[in-house]
Amino acid sequence: MKPFRKKTVRRNIFSLYRVELRRLLLSKSAWAVTALCLLAPLLGYALPYFSDSRTMSGRYIANPVLAGTAAGAVFWAVLAIMEADRPHRAGICVLTDAAASPASLPAARTLALLTDCLLVTTLAALVYLPYTAGKMAYLFAADFYAVNFLIFMLPTWWISVLFAEALYQITRRAELSAALYLGLVCISVAGIAFSDYFMSWINPRIVSYSDGFSSVWPLRMGFYTRLIWLGISAGLWLVSTLCVRRYQRGLIFSFVRSLRRGFVLLPALALILAGIFLWRFQPFIDHGPREYIVDANIEQDEASIHFIRSIRYSIRTDPLLGRISGRAEYDIQSPCPGESKFAISPGYRITKMSYGGEDVAFRTVEEDLNGWRPTYFELPREHGKTLVIEYEGFPSLARFASSYRVEDCVDPDYISLGTASLIPVLDNYYSRSNTATVDITIPAHLTPLLNYVPMTDFTDNADGTRTWRAACARYVMNFTAADYVIDTIPMDDFVIDFVYGSAYQDIVEQSNVRQAIVDVFTYCGAHYGTLPWAKDGRLLLQQRSSMVMGGYALPGVSQWFETVLAPDTLSDPDKGASATEVFIHEMIHQWWGGLGLDFAEDERWSAEGLTVYSTYRLVKELYGEAYARQYYVDVWKNAVEMQDRSFYNRHPEYTALLPELYQTRLKLANSGINHYDRMPLMILKAESLVGGEEQMDAILRQMYADRALFSENRFTYQDFLRYCGLTEEELCLE
Repeated sequence: MKPFRKKTVRRNIFSLYRVELRRLLLSKSAWAVTALCLLAPLLGYALPYFSDSRTMSGRYIANPVLAGTAAGAVFWAVLAIMEADRPHRAGICVLTDAAASPASLPAARTLALLTDCLLVTTLAALVYLPYTAGKMAYLFAADFYAVNFLIFMLPTWWISVLFAEALYQITRRAELSAALYLGLVCISVAGIAFSDYFMSWINPRIVSYSDGFSSVWPLRMGFYTRLIWLGISAGLWLVSTLCVRRYQRGLIFSFVRSLRRGFVLLPALALILAGIFLWRFQPFIDHGPREYIVDANIEQDEASIHFIRSIRYSIRTDPLLGRISGRAEYDIQSPCPGESKFAISPGYRITKMSYGGEDVAFRTVEEDLNGWRPTYFELPREHGKTLVIEYEGFPSLARFASSYRVEDCVDPDYISLGTASLIPVLDNYYSRSNTATVDITIPAHLTPLLNYVPMTDFTDNADGTRTWRAACARYVMNFTAADYVIDTIPMDDFVIDFVYGSAYQDIVEQSNVRQAIVDVFTYCGAHYGTLPWAKDGRLLLQQRSSMVMGGYALPGVSQWFETVLAPDTLSDPDKGASATEVFIHEMIHQWWGGLGLDFAEDERWSAEGLTVYSTYRLVKELYGEAYARQYYVDVWKNAVEMQDRSFYNRHPEYTALLPELYQTRLKLANSGINHYDRMPLMILKAESLVGGEEQMDAILRQMYADRALFSENRFTYQDFLRYCGLTEEELCLE
């Protein structure tokens, strides 16, 4: 009879599942929750604080999806508790227990809720698809859009339902279940959760997305966190099935009697332990201290240094899994006595070490520090042999970098690796040669740059990959590979290598960006001075993925933020009248990006004002005075006039009476007008007072030449007045 009974139970659960699903699809409460879940993503447009990403993918995908995820999870939990409490509330528990097994009905109900979550997730993705595709234009990718709903929204709703159902089955009290669920939510959204990325179960976090480059790394991390909490919540739900009340008895009796079903308890514990294990040994973030610890720089004598003749690195990437495998070879002329060490990314495992073909004993200490992990070894006193270090693993982030920016990642369409994520860093060695040979195998469609220099020598492996070779400094400091386009632009005294993502190629051609770069460098070089970044006659102008945030300049390198070529940036009326002029504005930031940032004394002073004014001057030279006045000066005047006529700006005493949200919006609006409109008008007025454009150019050229004399290259408004020989009263706009 046993086989017949098991078959009957399985058939009973399936029959109950169909009944429960049909009932949910006809339930007014379920339809109300569906409507609320479809409206919830709108919060992401109104309150763009659900992710740290400021790209278009962040605004139109991450924020709406995460808003819908968090709010929808609460709605589903409320529905789950209401549905679980419905028989008890209606007083029909005896009837339902007689009609079906006490354990079968909760299981069928939970499965029906999970199915409904899947249907609503699909519907939400379809509802917001046209708007998202329209806003993102040429940067929209349907597969990336859909996978966000499947990785973040759907699993989180499932987790929420499992938690709510489990809490009710344990407590059998709706109000107590709701209170306990609220406690779980508070833990997830409280400040303590921001110290541990994996604690946020109801509000998964997306650090940043890229529009034109790969964003697989944050998706991997998000999927991993959902796996953790799915395991924990599913395990808790299985435990709760043992608490389902039997024979009108209480919690303890029902639990003890249900323990006879050991086949439920064992997988429940396995799921919970699996979630905890994944959390404890996650590979994404190192397990070191949150603080950056400065190591003492201890000078070493010659006897404690390995003298090395040459170095070779061979690295192979696995973009599908996000892993790398590497081999470092050091031809050692004379090893030093005693124990030595090297450091590498904490996500890597040393698979083998040998010296002269013989294995070398080593020990890796689980002491992650500043994103590095040390390995200790000792070499025999034999000269002229080769030390080989083999390693593999997943590049992890440094825990002390609380923003969790993705500096190191291996994705199918984007690879970014720093020193410790590429090679072992020996602690004590001296190389007779200043260079090392590097071989890196990556997907064939990617274009690599090593230490900010495009790599040119490669071998096609006929398997969809290429092995690139280059000689570089002894320590590889930076490697980037993406689906880049490299456009070489010759100038009078140097050459610009313009490197940008292929996703932006059409807009670069449509907006004539190449000519805009020539115009900017020609004009600004003549009026303000040559950029100091050019080196050896070349300047690398590289678009930087937004996952690593911001841009910076080094000798021979100028990197700028990815969103410069995004549709919303190129249509920003504050920065120009056309996409070409907006790009000109962003390029002029190469000169003024580090100046005018100190507005502690006057909030009108910023780098934006200098850049807008310089853009106006260049546009005036290109298109004439009438055009520049219509699209720049008149726009500034109208904005300033509207600001001055604002009630709250004329009566600031009433501003404090506004809600904090409106005060913040007013402050942001005023800040934008001050930087993009008022300050350019003030500089234009200063131009007329100092004697014209040539005199103003001379002042700005002197300011730019003197930037090293100021703390952190920062000028204040008072510095500008001093250079112009003017007073604040003289620049006051009437």
